[in-house]
Amino acid sequence: MKNISFPNHWESPKYQLGQQMKQGQIVGIEYHPPGTKRESIFGENWTYCLLMNDLDSDVEIFREQNLQPLSRVELLSEIESKKALLEVYQNNIAAMSELIEESQQS
Repeated sequence: MKNISFPNHWESPKYQLGQQMKQGQIVGIEYHPPGTKRESIFGENWTYCLLMNDLDSDVEIFREQNLQPLSRVELLSEIESKKALLEVYQNNIAAMSELIEESQQS
């Protein structure tokens, strides 16, 4: 894991890149320091860009206080779902590899 450091006068973000939330997966984090236009829109705090689903490239911006982390049960369910999807992809790769081998032997 990479470490990211922020200036000492910035409050640390509550959530981290890659973290799965109820709204989606965090793919970006932005701080809005005082005196900036974005601070006047979002407030002096962090906003998070979330990928809404794995099959789309749409992201939405959320304020930190509007994010809802997954519960332990939801997180375990998400992990099991990703494992099942990974197994499907691995089986597809194995089947395609067999087809390639068969076509090279012909």
